[in-house]
Amino acid sequence: MKNLVLMLLLFLFPALGYAACTTAAASGTFPATSTLTAASAANPTSATTAVNCGGGSLLSLGSDNYIIYQFTTATNLSGTQATLKKDTTTDNIPVKMCIDSGCVTELKYGASYTYNYSALSLLGIGGNSNFSIPLYFTTVTGQTVAAGTYTVQITLTATYRVCTLIGIGSLCIGLQTGTLSIPITLTYILSNDCSTIAAPALSFGSAPLVSSFSSVSQTINVTCSKGSTYTVGLSNGSYYTTTRNMASGTNRLAYEIYKGTTGTSRWGPLGTERWSSASATTPATTGTVSGFTYTAQILTSQTTPAAGSYTDSVTVDLSF
Repeated sequence: MKNLVLMLLLFLFPALGYAACTTAAASGTFPATSTLTAASAANPTSATTAVNCGGGSLLSLGSDNYIIYQFTTATNLSGTQATLKKDTTTDNIPVKMCIDSGCVTELKYGASYTYNYSALSLLGIGGNSNFSIPLYFTTVTGQTVAAGTYTVQITLTATYRVCTLIGIGSLCIGLQTGTLSIPITLTYILSNDCSTIAAPALSFGSAPLVSSFSSVSQTINVTCSKGSTYTVGLSNGSYYTTTRNMASGTNRLAYEIYKGTTGTSRWGPLGTERWSSASATTPATTGTVSGFTYTAQILTSQTTPAAGSYTDSVTVDLSF
């Protein structure tokens, strides 16, 4: 009779009901930065995914238990990597998805790329058979993009075999197997920025009379975010009266700087004298560098001052 009771108990255990493992949506947000910084420096974030099997303790896990992750799809893809994208534009930023924070092991898109969390590795990340599995993401540099909010949704498939309860004789009587789809949403907010101004020194050369100086045309190049709108101003210099002046001691030599090559529209520091990026000589339609070609002239309406070396300092400023 005792043997019969024991046999009945063993058959009753498998009849106990165990719900399938569950999951939840995950998300990660990259630290906000400028488009120019994003182009040159990788940015990290992380997201914690969940495979919740409930039930018993981790001591129930057997050597044949596992959770396998596979990167099955994304709203935007570039080769084997997910891609952050802004609205319907073509601008995008690829993202590396990794198992470890140092990104030694990248989880790539496609059936041939999977990662197996063995029973031993699951022991370090679970509690009561609920597993919080971190994933790490890093943006890929070298992209020229406009400011805005970039997003992508990645879908992982988790295939699991998890024992949640051990019965008599160390037999698993709470084995759960199946697959889950885990959605992960990544967000990256980029702002406009300007980084460099390339303004070469200007020289009029030498001449005996103010009427003998030739006009000089040069280009100032400005690096700002793709698609950004800004204005460029030139200060009035160190010796401004009603015009810009160069100085040699107490002597002055009047000159002016004009937008473009016509010599009619003064380039100055305020209001309409500033130069809009929209009307740059060579606007950055797809890149980040805009060119502003100007003309500088010695004013011939003045009396020729005493001979000497005349200089001035003009500051270029950006407003964006």
